[in-house]
Amino acid sequence: MTFHRRGRIPRTAKLAFGLFAWLAMPGLAQAHSCTVAATPLAFGTYASPGGPRVDSQAGITVTCTPAYLLLACSVSYTLTISHGQHGTAGNRQMAAGAGRLGYGLFSDAARSVPWGDGGAAGAGVGGNITTSLLGLVCLQGLQSHTLYARIPAGQSVPAGTYGDQVMVTITY
Repeated sequence: MTFHRRGRIPRTAKLAFGLFAWLAMPGLAQAHSCTVAATPLAFGTYASPGGPRVDSQAGITVTCTPAYLLLACSVSYTLTISHGQHGTAGNRQMAAGAGRLGYGLFSDAARSVPWGDGGAAGAGVGGNITTSLLGLVCLQGLQSHTLYARIPAGQSVPAGTYGDQVMVTITY
């Protein structure tokens, strides 16, 4: 048992109280912050009519600075991809004038798991970034994902330069 003179707070108690008071101060709490960057997806040439399938891939990079919480720096997130400007849920299409060329976006190299908007177009892709502390500030971290794409075989479309624009959304 330790005794202290009346009116004095032990040094360890002062340190613990000071740390608790600093962490509890409003305005000093750190919130998660994340950004997403993607490389352009290009399929190249598609032979029509009735051409073979064409596969491609692109990179998506998530960069986050996690919030500091209970001596840990971690943030979980989900990436979703819209169905694009010309398609519908589960039926993405590129356009060139009135021509439409179907394609799919996938989260696996076998191109069997659609990467969607979390609804009818398919599930999103989850991830987690855990970083280190520098003082009481979490360091920035990143996680890379590969987006796999396919134009199915057998489509007959007019000649043209086909394109679409999808939106990648991060929820954390």
